[in-house]
Amino acid sequence: MMNVFPYDSPATASDVAMDERRLNKVAAQFLQQQQQGRFPGGQLVIRRHGKCVINLACGSARGWRGRGGDVLQVEQHTPFAVFSSGKPMAAIVIALLENRGLLKLDDPLCIHLPELASLGREQITIADVLTHQAGLIMPDLIHDFTLNGDAERLWQKLVSTPPYYPRGTFAYMPIEYGIILDRLCLVLTQQSIAEFATDNLFSPLGLRQMHYGLAEQRLEDIAWNYWLGKNKCMVADMNIADGFEVKNNDMAVFSAKNPAFGMIADASNLAAFYEFLVQRGRTHSGEQLIDASLIDRYTHRQISGWNKSVKTFLSLGHGFMLGSTTPSLFGWWGSQGCFGHPGIFSSLAYADHRTGVSVAIVTNGNKSIGDFFLRFASLAQNIKKSCR
Repeated sequence: MMNVFPYDSPATASDVAMDERRLNKVAAQFLQQQQQGRFPGGQLVIRRHGKCVINLACGSARGWRGRGGDVLQVEQHTPFAVFSSGKPMAAIVIALLENRGLLKLDDPLCIHLPELASLGREQITIADVLTHQAGLIMPDLIHDFTLNGDAERLWQKLVSTPPYYPRGTFAYMPIEYGIILDRLCLVLTQQSIAEFATDNLFSPLGLRQMHYGLAEQRLEDIAWNYWLGKNKCMVADMNIADGFEVKNNDMAVFSAKNPAFGMIADASNLAAFYEFLVQRGRTHSGEQLIDASLIDRYTHRQISGWNKSVKTFLSLGHGFMLGSTTPSLFGWWGSQGCFGHPGIFSSLAYADHRTGVSVAIVTNGNKSIGDFFLRFASLAQNIKKSCR
């Protein structure tokens, strides 16, 4: 497996027009974060111009401080649950369906999903879901996390639930995003997003260690997700700290294959996926898999402003969080070309239209939005500085 795409051996910095000294600083900073206990274990992969330039693995996947079962060290191919970092891949599935003429983003959901033609949801569009303006949030799911393991029950619960916010309210949908898009894909293709993405996206890209759900892997081979923060941490009106390690390492997280939170991948596969996007839909072998104009539209700004769920300023494309001139997850300044998505407070995968770099930072330590921001923005800023 090693030395073969996407696990290809790193090229020298000069081969991809990057500054070796600054890249070494990025690598040292990532390793230092792990040594300081900011996260138990993780992976860092950076690609540019079709080549890998950094591929690091460090620390504990499991067994850190006696938690998470038997001791397991992180390697390049160790799979991690990357949670919401899988949301953009679901958006690209929708782009593929749009490319094939099966839908339009301004279609009301109820055209394809007539069960939603009630309770004031008639005007909600596919674009509203992709930009988190649908208002369909079910915060009580936090009290019955096992429900996440049953896709049909989740769908039926959403069908019977009125909007939490009026349509057009900019409010992040942590779970509902995946429920809706998955059902939409199933109706249009007779495949779930997990199945369709594997057949039509991940496999053609040669990314066999990226999927929704466990696939052929065992639960005990997946890196354990650790909570390192306080007992209360509110996101979308849910205290995600409540029973975090029990809930986020349970089979229910993976069995429903919900594209909002069910992705399992390693950093090599994630970075290679973003390389495909920053190359505007062209695969590593040179095939144009999706129209470049769609990639451009999905990865550029559709909305920005104060998000009521996460209580911070966000800029979004269709399914992607975006950088800005001011501090963001993608750097302290000048990250306007960046597009990607975090996974809880532990992982971030993204690319930069301006520099052509694609990055995956995957860890298993979760503490808070503030801690996440400080860890990742600093790394991202130094990565940007390393590009000539």
